[in-house]
Amino acid sequence: MNILIADSGATKSDWVLLGEGSPQFIQTEGLNPHLVSASDFLNILTRELKPNLAGNAIGEIRFFGSGCGSPQKKKEVSAFLQEVFEFAEITVQTDLDAAGLALFGDRAGMVCILGTGSSAGFYEHGEIAAQMPSVGYPHGDEGSGTDIGKRIMMAYLQDELPKKLVEFLESELPVSMDDIFERIQTSKEAKIFLSEVCKAMSSKSRHSKMQQIIYDGFSDFLDKVVETFPEKSSTLELGFVGSVASVYEGELRACAKQKGLEIASVVRSPIEHIALHFSKK
Repeated sequence: MNILIADSGATKSDWVLLGEGSPQFIQTEGLNPHLVSASDFLNILTRELKPNLAGNAIGEIRFFGSGCGSPQKKKEVSAFLQEVFEFAEITVQTDLDAAGLALFGDRAGMVCILGTGSSAGFYEHGEIAAQMPSVGYPHGDEGSGTDIGKRIMMAYLQDELPKKLVEFLESELPVSMDDIFERIQTSKEAKIFLSEVCKAMSSKSRHSKMQQIIYDGFSDFLDKVVETFPEKSSTLELGFVGSVASVYEGELRACAKQKGLEIASVVRSPIEHIALHFSKK
C-alpha cells in the first residue's frame, strides 16, 4: 500500500510517497488552514501535488501540519484531503507531532519549531502531550523567521538600523514604504514577507545589530518555553526543527547555553526522518 506523508508549514509543504520503490519527495506551497482558503488548499492538492504522484493509488495519508491543532481544523484538512484522495485512510496531526517524531521517535523530549512561525511542546508516546500557547502573528511566534523579520523591519522603519544594513536590505528587497505597510497587514502576506526579510539578512548575521536582534528573538522564545514547561525543559532533551533554527544554529545554541539549557539536536526538515520511521513499519 502506498503511504503519502506531509509535513506542512506556513510557507511550504514537504511530502514523501512511500511504496514499493524508493521514497519520492515532493514540495508544494504551505497548507496552513488558517492562512489558506478552502479553494486554494484544494488547488494546491490537485495542481501541485497530485500530478507528481504519477498515478499511484494512495491507500493512506498522514498529514502533519501547522494550524492543525484544533479538532475543527483537523476535520477541515481531512475533508480537503478526502475530496482529492477519495479512497485513502487519512490521519491529521500537528507539525509539532512531526517534529517530535523526527527528533525523538519513541523517546520523550521537548520539541521546538523555529521556521516561518514558532511553537513548542512536550512529546511522549509518539505524540505531543502538551503544547505551548501561541497567539501567532503579530504578537507571538517569538524567535521565528516572521518574528526576526519583524524586528529587523521595526528597526528599519524607526531608523535604528545601521546604514550598511539599511543599504543591504534595500538592495535585497527593493520595496517602497507603502508596499511594506501593505504587505504586513494580513497574516499570510506578512509571514511570507517578513520571513523573506529574515532570510535575506542571514548573510549579515555577524553584524552586532543583527546578533542582538537574533538573540532577543531566541531569548524571548526560550524564556517562554521554560516558563511553560519549567520542569520538563530542565530534565528532558531539547530538540529543534525548522529553517531558522538550522540557519542560526550557532546563535541558538549560544543563547540556550546562557540560559542553562543544552540543545540535543537541530533538524532543518523533518520529512526524511519521518519517511525513515514509517519505512521501518
